Amino acid sequence: MKPRLKIGTAHSPDGSLLELFEHDGEHEIRVNGTGLMASRAHHSEQELARLACVDLPRGAQVLIGGLGIGYTLRTALDLLPEDGRAVQVELVPEVVEWNRGPIGHHAGHPLDDPRTELLMSDINDAIRSYRGKLAAIMLDCDNGPSPIVSVRNAWLYTHAGLKALNRALVPGGRLAIWSAEDSPPFPARMRSNGFDAKRVKVHARPGRKGTRHSVFVGVKQGR
Repeated sequence: MKPRLKIGTAHSPDGSLLELFEHDGEHEIRVNGTGLMASRAHHSEQELARLACVDLPRGAQVLIGGLGIGYTLRTALDLLPEDGRAVQVELVPEVVEWNRGPIGHHAGHPLDDPRTELLMSDINDAIRSYRGKLAAIMLDCDNGPSPIVSVRNAWLYTHAGLKALNRALVPGGRLAIWSAEDSPPFPARMRSNGFDAKRVKVHARPGRKGTRHSVFVGVKQGR
């Protein structure tokens, strides 16, 4: 059996330890020992983008929080119109380096797509900088509303964070949040902050295989 090799380490600004592992050609990113992204089980990340990027208009601008192994960005780009743009927000430089290096081939090097704008920023700051501009927002920067790996991301799931996410979207724009575990009360919190919301169960692998995750999808109300 081939050994699992640690091929990269990094620290986020809040002190969290990120580790990149390789085993038999597959890769996994772990944060403080908890698995966040794996190249062999990425179907739910693709579904996150598919649920968010429905019927995007010409010139649509979408934002993705958390690069991971690039599958959400890749799928969003596949769904974007030719004149669209995907803003990829990532806080940790090493994650970008890994995507430009040893793990980039898994998702087809989406950072090299000319429609991709890489924004090195905290996702909280990035969201506050957009008002009524985004056709879709995809959040895959933590394990979702519960459990939270990075405490700095907890704001995103509060009433204040959801209001800021709502303000960043165009009318009818979509918000999709990836979550490792279910949180049945969370759609109600989304509704109280201006979204038509639902919870969608997705599998880590195609064909209803692998661990089930949740994607919380909200459509901005009003015109």
